[in-house]
Amino acid sequence: MVVVAAAVVLPIALSGGDPKQDQAAQPSANPGSPGGSPKVKWELSGAKQDVPEYKHGITTWLHDDDLVVVRDRYVAAFTRVNGKQRWLTKAPDGKIFCGTGVEPVGGKIVLAFGKAKVGKEDGSCDNATILDLKDGKLGWQVPMVVPQKMQDRVVSVEAVVTQIMGDVVFVTADQGYAALDLATGAIKWTKTFSRKADGEDTCAGHDMMPRDGKAIVVASCLTGDFSVTALQIDPATGNVELEDSVPHSGYSISGIGLLSVKPVLAYGSNTEQGTYFLFDDNMKLKSKIDGGKPKSEDELDGTSPQGFGSLASGTQHQTSAIIVEGDTFYTPTRTIGGEVNKLVAVDLNTGQRKWTASVPEGTIQAPIKIVDGQLLAQVGPIHNTGPQRTVKIAVTDGKVTPFLEAQIRNSDQDDTGPIPGFFRYLWADDRVYAVAGRWSNLSVDVFLLQAE
Repeated sequence: MVVVAAAVVLPIALSGGDPKQDQAAQPSANPGSPGGSPKVKWELSGAKQDVPEYKHGITTWLHDDDLVVVRDRYVAAFTRVNGKQRWLTKAPDGKIFCGTGVEPVGGKIVLAFGKAKVGKEDGSCDNATILDLKDGKLGWQVPMVVPQKMQDRVVSVEAVVTQIMGDVVFVTADQGYAALDLATGAIKWTKTFSRKADGEDTCAGHDMMPRDGKAIVVASCLTGDFSVTALQIDPATGNVELEDSVPHSGYSISGIGLLSVKPVLAYGSNTEQGTYFLFDDNMKLKSKIDGGKPKSEDELDGTSPQGFGSLASGTQHQTSAIIVEGDTFYTPTRTIGGEVNKLVAVDLNTGQRKWTASVPEGTIQAPIKIVDGQLLAQVGPIHNTGPQRTVKIAVTDGKVTPFLEAQIRNSDQDDTGPIPGFFRYLWADDRVYAVAGRWSNLSVDVFLLQAE
C-alpha cells in the first residue's frame, strides 16, 4: 500500500454544453462535492507487487465496505477505507475463473472456472462454484456441462455468465443456457438458443443481464435474415417469454453486447457502422441509433470494456463506458492518441445528439455516475505524463466544471502514469476508485482520486 499525491481542484478552462459554443468552467460548490473528514488515500501497484499477478480482469464491484475484484486467477476484497486486503481466493485446482454474474445477490456470487487456453489448445469453462463475499470462502463446486448445438463448441466455450436469480443460477454459455440449483449447484434444466422469427437454431447468446427476476439475453444466429435477437427468459423454467429480432441491413453484425435493461439497449457493429438497438418493455424494437463508423473519431464508444474481459469464445458481460438514464444515454466518442474527444448525450427515441462536452488536453474515458444532476466523468491525459482528472458535466446542457485532479505515477522512478483506457471507474465515499482490467508489472493497479 502506498500513499500517493493529493488531488486538487483547478479552475481550468473546459468546453461543453452547446456543441457550437465553448463554455468556461468556473469553480463551484455544487451538490455532490466531496465533504466530511479527510480519508486515507491509498494505491495498489503491480510495479510494487502490492497485488498478485493476473492476465485479465473479469469485473469489479463496490460491495458493502469493500472493493471486490474478479480476475482470471483470483477474486479479492480490499477494504475501501485503507486498501488492506481482507481476503483473496484463487481459482480451484490450478484452473482460471472464466465468468461470473452481472451483480452479487445476497452477498454471494457464482463463478465459472476451467482450463486456461494454452497456445492452439482450447481452454474450457465447464465448472462452477459459489463464493461468499463476507469471507471469500468457496461453497459447492460442480461440473457445468451446458449443451451446444454444434458439438465442437462443447470444448471451446471459454467464457460464460453465471447470474444468481431467485433460487437458481442462470447460466448463459454461447449456444446453450441452463439453470443450476442455488443451494447445491445441481443442473435443473438445459436448453439451446433458437430464433422464433425464422426457426434458425444455430444461435448463440452474447450477453445477459437480469431485469425484475427475468433474464434478458441478446443473441445472434449463423444464418438467416436477422442480426440481433433480444429475448426475455424465465430463469425458473428456461422458457422464452418475449422475443424480437432485427432484420439485417447490409453487412452481418458482430461485437454484440447488452448495455442496459431499463430500458433494454443493445449494440452491434460491422465494418461500416455501429448501431444501438432500443427495445421497449415488451422486447419489441423501438429505434435504431447510429453509433458512427467503427474506429473513427465520431464513433460512440459506449461498448468500450475499459480493459476488462478477454478474447475467449463464449458469453461475456462487460460493464461499458455508458450511462443510460431516462430518455438519454451518455457515452464518449472514441479516444484516438493525441486528440481530444467528446462526451455525447444522445436522445434514445430520436438518436439525435443533444449536446457534446470536451476537456482541453484530456480524453474522456467514461461517465461514472450521475449525482444531483451532474454527470461525473473520468478524463485521462493526452500525454502519459499528464494528470488524471474527474469533471462534472451538467446533464441539462453539457456544461463542464472541474472537480478532481491528481498526478498518478506508475512508480517513483517513472514520470509516466497508467493507461486510462485500461481502467474501470467507480464512485463511492466521495471519491473515484480506478481499477485496472489488465495486469502490468510496470503500472499501478488501483488508484483513487479525491479532494483533500
